Amino acid sequence: MKRILVSGVAVAALLSGANVWAWGDCTPRVRSQCFGAEMVGKNLAGADYTGTDLNKGDFSKADLSKAKLAGVNFYKAKLVGTNLSGADLTRATLDYANLAGANLSGANLSGARAEAVDFSDTNLTDANLAGARVIGAKFFRATLCRTTMSDGILNNSGCPVEKPKVIELPSALTVKPLGNVINGCEIKAQTVCANAALAEANLASAELGAAQLYMANLASANLFRANLAKANLTEANLAKANLDRANLSQTNLTDANLSRSVLRGARLERANLTGAALLGTDLTEADLTGANLTGAATSGATFCHTVMPDGSINNSSCMPPPEVKAVEPPKAEVAPAKVKSKAKAKVN
Repeated sequence: MKRILVSGVAVAALLSGANVWAWGDCTPRVRSQCFGAEMVGKNLAGADYTGTDLNKGDFSKADLSKAKLAGVNFYKAKLVGTNLSGADLTRATLDYANLAGANLSGANLSGARAEAVDFSDTNLTDANLAGARVIGAKFFRATLCRTTMSDGILNNSGCPVEKPKVIELPSALTVKPLGNVINGCEIKAQTVCANAALAEANLASAELGAAQLYMANLASANLFRANLAKANLTEANLAKANLDRANLSQTNLTDANLSRSVLRGARLERANLTGAALLGTDLTEADLTGANLTGAATSGATFCHTVMPDGSINNSSCMPPPEVKAVEPPKAEVAPAKVKSKAKAKVN
């Protein structure tokens, strides 16, 4: 009878009835165990490892494109330079794994665990991390383009910068023109442009209702009369932006920078300005009814005919009217009275 030496972990797995490979040999199998796999550079395209425990395995530079890896345990695994494009990694455990330089374009990581994962130089174009538990992960030089982050927000910060599209219209306009595109961000309602580069852009009267502009750079942008109602501008940079008469009702401006911006006559009803910077901001005639100003910094802001969250009017910054001196009407000239002669008439 041949005697086969296996690790203590493998013995435990055999006793429990689980499928176990010989040490280092991890031919694709589902719902099995293969600890410390040595699969460097292997061609495993389309392999089915569903539910398999591959913790501490080395799959560096292997081809796992379009592989079925749902529920796989890659705890402390080496996946350096691995091709995981289009792979199904839903609910996978990637805690402390090294994915530096890996290709995760189009991969599905929804619901995955990714604590302290190294995503440095990783290609995450079109990847889906919605609902993933991402804690302390490194994204140094990672490519994020159309990447759905764990909070469900699309990240386009790593997309190549596109030149604005030039649209030629016929002499007689018979079709509706396409939306304007600036640096890869289409200017339209409900657009999704996290980290958008829109500094100094001319967006006067733009329709951006319910737009996802998380961490967008709109510094010194012209947003005169723009519609940003219900938009997500969390952590956006709007310093020195012109928001005169803009509609920002129910807009999320949490931790946004609005320092020295112009919000004259702007609508901010029920806007969320928690932690926002409003340093030196002009809020003349702005409507803040029901807005949340918790933790907002308003030093140097101009409040004049400003409707505050409680409905009161704040005129603390209004200039006092110039003092008008009372002008006395000129005195009417009085004609001198005729003096009657006291001389008595002579009597003959």
